[in-house]
Amino acid sequence: MNQVSEVVTTLEHYKVVVRDTLEYTLPRDNYDMNAYNEKKRSILVEVEQNTPLKSIINNSGENGQKLEKLIRDFYEQVYGDGSTILKAAEDGLRVDHAQHLAIFRGVLPIHENIESMVRGILADAKKNNLDVAEVEKVDLLEERLYRTVAYLTLTNQLIKLFNDYNQARREAKGEESAASKFIGNDINEVIQYLNVVRTNSRITDERFMGVQDKIFELVEYMTGRRDLPMGKGFGEVIRETQDALAGLVREVEPAFQQAYVPLLNELINQARANDNKIGGPNAEQPAPAAAPASGEDAQELDPKTGLPK
Repeated sequence: MNQVSEVVTTLEHYKVVVRDTLEYTLPRDNYDMNAYNEKKRSILVEVEQNTPLKSIINNSGENGQKLEKLIRDFYEQVYGDGSTILKAAEDGLRVDHAQHLAIFRGVLPIHENIESMVRGILADAKKNNLDVAEVEKVDLLEERLYRTVAYLTLTNQLIKLFNDYNQARREAKGEESAASKFIGNDINEVIQYLNVVRTNSRITDERFMGVQDKIFELVEYMTGRRDLPMGKGFGEVIRETQDALAGLVREVEPAFQQAYVPLLNELINQARANDNKIGGPNAEQPAPAAAPASGEDAQELDPKTGLPK
């Protein structure tokens, strides 16, 4: 693994951590505390220590400063000790599901910025005839999974808001009210995020594009820009869209893990062999959930689960 591939792999790991924060917009009976603690550690450590991400930020002038502020603000609001969104308690992790938009406001721009970095690094490497085929493959698979998960969580949020909006209008006997206007603003924000995900996408395969088309058809149904299909109501088109998204997630997640886990293991093993941490003596080795950072205690990952062996 050459130096460029090492750097890209650390950035891929960071994208995974940021992306996985979207799980907290999905209501569940409980959340894995080890995974939560690892995300909480990893989000901030990459800008606290001498890592490739920190080096890029430091050499990116005002844009780098803005990204670092975005990351730090995101950490404080979502993972910080004073967060009202995620709160560790004796009975597990408590999630305030009324604040999903705050998670989207942090995750989406941070991930898009890191992805842009990776694209630039890979383009420069190929100009210099460096072999980055393996990390480039992983990057495309990660992007495909990220955009699918972003679509899934944003669409779920849109559906909830759409139902809330209609309920508010019913309560106001069909008239606009302060409540419906407030919900309408949130709907517009979610639609903007859906457009961001689509605009920045490089994924063009027919399977992905077909699901993406269904999402934006649903947006048009909800906003009155497209008539519902003959004989179908909102309930049916919503179920069809959610089923299509869930099916795509089940396809893209294993494909990503199968490529990503061996790559991350290679980085961990290389750091162990060098008895050093990527980026310098003070840098933090990227690690999967609950895995030690580096050195003799670093653990390889199970390619089937993505967890330490």
